[in-house]
Amino acid sequence: MDALTAEAGTAAMAGGGAEVDIGIEGMTCASCVGRVERVLKQVPGVSGVSVNLATERARVAFAGPPDTAAVARAVEEAGYDVPVSEFDLNVQGMTCASCVGRVER
Repeated sequence: MDALTAEAGTAAMAGGGAEVDIGIEGMTCASCVGRVERVLKQVPGVSGVSVNLATERARVAFAGPPDTAAVARAVEEAGYDVPVSEFDLNVQGMTCASCVGRVER
């Protein structure tokens, strides 16, 4: 679930909370959208939800720090998939072990 924030979570701080945009696969109709919205609204800390069937995405607003793992778990328990992408970063200019430590943080 940690990759969710890297792949689909574009968290933007707004006021004291954040908004996270996630992909959701497997929705086929308006009933699916309603079901996803209902389960996401039940996640603790969620203050608002907007699900778009055409783009297969949901925008989730949080009252505090985003809990993307709870969001993904709720979507998956409702029977839908949250796509996760992995990627490799090529970091240039590291010359010593101290550089590695700074990048890992």
